[in-house]
Amino acid sequence: MSDAVNCEYCVNYSYDDRYLFEFNIRHDGSSRMPKANRYATFPSFSAAWLISSESFMEDIDWLSSLKLRASWGKLGNQEIGDYAYVETMAALGGYYFGDEKYIGMRKTKIANEDIKWETTAITDIGLDASFLQSRINVAFDWYDKTTSDILLQLPMPNIFLGSLGVPYQNAGKVRNRGWELSINYNDGVGDWQWQAGVSLAGVKNQILDMKGQESIGNHTINREGEAIDSYYGLKALGIYRTEEDLTRYPAIINGQTPQLGDVIYEDFDQSGNITEDGDRQIIGNPFPKLQYSCNLGFSWKDLDVTTFWQGIAGLNRFSWDETVISNGGNKTSRWLDRWSPENPNGRMPRLGNTNNDIYSSFWLTKSDYLRLKNIEIGYTFRNKTWISKMGIKSLRLYLAATNLLTLTPLEDYDPEKQSSDTRNDVHPNTKTCSFGVNVKF
Repeated sequence: MSDAVNCEYCVNYSYDDRYLFEFNIRHDGSSRMPKANRYATFPSFSAAWLISSESFMEDIDWLSSLKLRASWGKLGNQEIGDYAYVETMAALGGYYFGDEKYIGMRKTKIANEDIKWETTAITDIGLDASFLQSRINVAFDWYDKTTSDILLQLPMPNIFLGSLGVPYQNAGKVRNRGWELSINYNDGVGDWQWQAGVSLAGVKNQILDMKGQESIGNHTINREGEAIDSYYGLKALGIYRTEEDLTRYPAIINGQTPQLGDVIYEDFDQSGNITEDGDRQIIGNPFPKLQYSCNLGFSWKDLDVTTFWQGIAGLNRFSWDETVISNGGNKTSRWLDRWSPENPNGRMPRLGNTNNDIYSSFWLTKSDYLRLKNIEIGYTFRNKTWISKMGIKSLRLYLAATNLLTLTPLEDYDPEKQSSDTRNDVHPNTKTCSFGVNVKF
């Protein structure tokens, strides 16, 4: 448990409804911080210029409104776990007093009472516009979000630590820089009404500072200058299909001589031996180049239809089942097109060699997708004699479905998954259909 307090003050100013200003300041405190740094102050301000209210814009009939805005602010993060700054003790080991053995208490982590709030600074520049009597609305934002003083447990020599855990330090800095665009259109003629909206977004994630250290996982790495949890593995160059390939890429793989049908790996350190320690490199990152969504709908008299689509582009995900059979599962149909002497051009490697199961770019699969996330079709009965007799003002029947259609180059698996789901163990999104009734009395 932790205690937190905050105070916030705000000042707004508007001049002639054209120039808008706002200033905020927060003063936050949390018991998760050491006493010396328990409280911190976070300011923010924003300004906007309503350009369409200027006299030189009066004769532009097709422009309904135009606003330019900018903001900058800081926020603190106390979600760092409870009391990361204190020493911890645990019941570990045994001690004898006479002939009796007692459970002992000992330190498990070094304290660091100098830690302070993680701080995020956000700069945003935006433009809002509407056209044709507000039938078309456009919003664009460019932002820079930089988080500093991120708490990390940096590696330290065991000679200083012994069996103690590494202390937390304010050592990390990460930047997310990106843009967002949304366009919405609403119109109608007679009994027809329709609407359409599109949203696009792109972001570049980059680690700016880790005090020269890096953190390596099973298939990811955090390194300065790269994205958080960048994919880290061997770079695959293809499959050994001919004797010429074996001669061109003769490197030993984890002490084994490659054979036809095995995956070819780049000898990154040019040692003549392929090992995960010496030849792993950054082979991608889990952030898509583009995220997008679209909502489309219309109504005609008492009939209405709405749809919501979403998708991503420019993204690769790990996707393989090389060892899934050892966990009691089955291989997918793509393994029917594996290498064999009778099928030397098969797209999958031969079976039986665990070196083919190493985290590598061979298993990074293009995972772009466009999904019909939701669709709903409804019909409303109103002002009908047969429902009025029951005291009902309106009755709406609708049919809805979720995840009804997915377009993706990814075979067999759900592309809408978390980046850590390398072996597709997480249950995929399910298709659902439902029927409902809304009644108003």
